Amino acid sequence: MTQRRFKLGFLTHAFGRDAKQTYRNLIEQFEVAEALGFDGGWIAQHHLSGGFGQASSPLVLLAAVAARTQRIELGTGIIVLPLEDSLRLAEDAAVLDEISGGRVQLGLGSGGANLQVFDAFGRDAEQSQALFWKNLGGLHKALSGAPLGTASLQPPAPELAKRLWHSHGSVEGAAEAARHGNGLLLGTATHDPLTVQKPLADAYLNAWTRTDGTPRIGVVRAVFPAKDRQTAQAELAPDIELHVPRLIREGIIDEATTLEQHLALLNVHHGHPDEVIASLRNDPSLLGYADYFLPLVQSESSTQAQILRRLETIAKEIAPALGWQPATRAATSTQGGVAVG
Repeated sequence: MTQRRFKLGFLTHAFGRDAKQTYRNLIEQFEVAEALGFDGGWIAQHHLSGGFGQASSPLVLLAAVAARTQRIELGTGIIVLPLEDSLRLAEDAAVLDEISGGRVQLGLGSGGANLQVFDAFGRDAEQSQALFWKNLGGLHKALSGAPLGTASLQPPAPELAKRLWHSHGSVEGAAEAARHGNGLLLGTATHDPLTVQKPLADAYLNAWTRTDGTPRIGVVRAVFPAKDRQTAQAELAPDIELHVPRLIREGIIDEATTLEQHLALLNVHHGHPDEVIASLRNDPSLLGYADYFLPLVQSESSTQAQILRRLETIAKEIAPALGWQPATRAATSTQGGVAVG
């Protein structure tokens, strides 16, 4: 499969023990990413204390980001749609899209890491898929401008309806995303690129028959560049240990093994930039499929300095080697590199 031109974004789970500082750091990450030419930044949603991130309301956070940026796209990766009122979500997203100048990319999912908190919302986790498709219908209806009784969505957001994305774990779900005309998001962690994700991407592309748009695939990858592989592994080691009980619980491994093996199971691209570039090039469901490449550069104990350094390395060394051109450079061919102070 030939390589596609892709947008470059980043995904954050908004890790941090102090919410106020976490949010300030997140806004700074968007500002720096915009200066580096990133096309977008995406925030994952984690509800209540059952999640491991601080962003329970990503649209509120993205409104703060919108006020401090001018160009970078504002994505959700993902909002847990079964826990939302679809009309209220449409209103909030429409307002954000209006104040940001049409920069919202609305990623949606059925539960993921939030399934354990469904009870707190009065929802049945076993009905997450059914609730997802029901609420998606309501969201599509509102955003498209269809009559809602005697009223309609205010402000209108027909263009936002063209910027919806789904995250699915089945080929049937991926194909359904195509039939709805929405984008497909491929996650990271223990989702094996060859045996799990490539079939999803192929099913999505094979199911796309619409003439009112083009397919869009966003690919999330854990990308942790450093001066060398040893340094990258040292930075990651404390957080990788946190995932070992889950890997055992889910039957992916029988017992704890080496850090190198754990990183491979978690699909973490790490090391010197040249090593990361080679690793990403060998990923079977990335460059041949990605319309939007979304590196994840923050683990639970990452410092802000580490995060910003990784963003800079990706923008200046890794992504250009894979065929990406910074948005700022695309806009004006005379612009040089951007320094991060």
